[in-house]
Amino acid sequence: MAKPRSFSSNQESSPMSVKSKDWDNLSRWSEYLNLEEPFASSSTSWKHAVSEAHPSSGIFQKSLQMEWVVQLSKVAEGLLCKMYRLNQILEKPDLASHTFSESFWKAGVFPNLPRICVLLSKKFPEHPNKLQLERVDKLGLDHLNDNAEVYIQNLETWITLLLDLMAFREQALRLILDLSSTVITLLPHQNSLILHAFMDLFCSFVRVNLFSEKIPRKMIIQVYDLLYTITKGGRDCEFYHRLVQFVDSFDPPVKGLQEDLNFVSPRIGEVLEAVGPIIFLSTDTKKLRNEGFLSPFHPRYPDILTNSAHPMRAQDLANVTTYREWVLLGYLVCPDELLRVTSIDIAMVVLKENLIITLFRDEYVLLHEEYLLHVLPKVLESKKMAKYGRAKQKEADLEYNVAKQVEKMISEVHDLAIISCDGIHRERRILLKQEIGRMVLFFADQPSLLAPNIQMVFSALALAQCEVIWFFQHVGVASSKSKAARVPIDIDAADPTVGFLLDGMDKLCSLVRKYVAAIKGYALSYLSSSAGRIRFLLGTPGMVALDLDSTLKGLFQQVVHCLENIPKPQGENISAVTCDLSELRKHWLSILMIVTSSRSSINIRHLEKATVSTGKEGLLSEGNAAYNWSRCVDELMCQLSKHGSLKNLYFYHHHLTAVRIFSIANGKIHCLQEHHVWA
Repeated sequence: MAKPRSFSSNQESSPMSVKSKDWDNLSRWSEYLNLEEPFASSSTSWKHAVSEAHPSSGIFQKSLQMEWVVQLSKVAEGLLCKMYRLNQILEKPDLASHTFSESFWKAGVFPNLPRICVLLSKKFPEHPNKLQLERVDKLGLDHLNDNAEVYIQNLETWITLLLDLMAFREQALRLILDLSSTVITLLPHQNSLILHAFMDLFCSFVRVNLFSEKIPRKMIIQVYDLLYTITKGGRDCEFYHRLVQFVDSFDPPVKGLQEDLNFVSPRIGEVLEAVGPIIFLSTDTKKLRNEGFLSPFHPRYPDILTNSAHPMRAQDLANVTTYREWVLLGYLVCPDELLRVTSIDIAMVVLKENLIITLFRDEYVLLHEEYLLHVLPKVLESKKMAKYGRAKQKEADLEYNVAKQVEKMISEVHDLAIISCDGIHRERRILLKQEIGRMVLFFADQPSLLAPNIQMVFSALALAQCEVIWFFQHVGVASSKSKAARVPIDIDAADPTVGFLLDGMDKLCSLVRKYVAAIKGYALSYLSSSAGRIRFLLGTPGMVALDLDSTLKGLFQQVVHCLENIPKPQGENISAVTCDLSELRKHWLSILMIVTSSRSSINIRHLEKATVSTGKEGLLSEGNAAYNWSRCVDELMCQLSKHGSLKNLYFYHHHLTAVRIFSIANGKIHCLQEHHVWA
């Protein structure tokens, strides 16, 4: 991470004197944007789309907006990293009870004056000058006056962090609200690229604010302002009152999030309903096995080899971990969406198999406690309002019944999760161990079929990655409705299915690395053939009747041009072919930004209606498929890392060293080694 900004205590260079023009400028975030981005190339793609657009055009504004969406998601990662670092320095203080260890005071962040600092925190948002601190600790206050310059410098990095959190909240919320109101569709099969960028920012916004409760925000503000008034002759620091209001409105964070996101709540509800079927599929182990969603041959016709019996659904399974996160966070901060008729089943499926919401690395909040504290009261309020309106409206009667069901679900699902979540995930690990084992044997015997099935392989790896990480996240987690009676959940730390799964993932990743050239060659062939299909669709009567403007026409022609000029793989020279398809992806993203905007005369629905009647894939489906296959040419290893990496297990090393995980592999005991985890 980049070195933190440092400030002296004079007013001109104080973090409190941030200029308004810097407040909304992307350059403000340079410290966070210099972080390495290991998996995603979307930021680069959006940047390309911006650089090629004319500054006065609508596409430029939309491209710039989407670049900001991606960049702010990266900023969120940097903010989480900084808060995590502070939490580690202070040894994870228990802020609710105002109990702080000796290490907390010796960390050098706060003055070692517990009586003054704790009082300032307890009495927040009361102004420090009104607390008569000389009565609390006269000697300590004298010491503070003598050493204010030193102490204020120690706090500058962290007061700047709070300012950054406040600025992030304002900028991210503005983008979320704007996108929600201008993007006409946010459905996974129509607009998955913009949907994922939007929901990534949404979830990042929620996680950042939830994590902020783990750092001593109140103490930082109050102690800093006290020190500032000492050094400046009684004047408050410039941003003091805004920071107080900001922290107070997010105390607790879920309260502030629910208020902030109230206007986008219906769009979030639509998104969660749309991903519901994929979540249901991912939990149905019998259906996954019997219908061959993770099998390279057709389950009803085993002699017929195919690139998956269900190519779209199999590909969607790679995103199911992300979809589950959307559900957990979405219904927490948009609780009104639980009153949709279909929402209760979606929420139930995800809530009963999880106990925590992961915020960052190994930091988490207890899922069911958050729902009981912050979602249930909202549901009860809706139930009460619906009860008063039942005599007048049938809709109110339906809403009342749904609210009763949601109330019952939230009240009971916690106990159900404690009993059943380990069994649910163990069954899933067994299924994945079997399916990945069959994949490894099959593709080792038939390597030519690995390339057509690579999206399915990524899905299998993503599901296995999710299960392994879930296991280590939940080992030792204590969860109970009574905080005083918390006991660890009964999860067998020596469960052999985890070792089998790790071994299968390792072998499957090795196969992909071995046949990179074949996968790349297949992707190039697919893209070459898609050029003809897209050119045909552009010439259909429906598309001609749409009378596209010159900008859209030009972009479609550039997409076709890129596809038609793709190198033709020949024989064994595929590995020598170097091909950068970022231009293709840039043009396709530019098209999506135009046709998904409510301000465009030609939108995504027009394109679908104009081309889907041909009996073949519609234009959008073809373009999205080309985008995805292009990444198998020049970003294949990046995708393999995204779906197959277990680097996050580093943060659970205390479990990895305390728990020995064994699996039987090739007739011998195989112990979990570092290369399985951090490769």
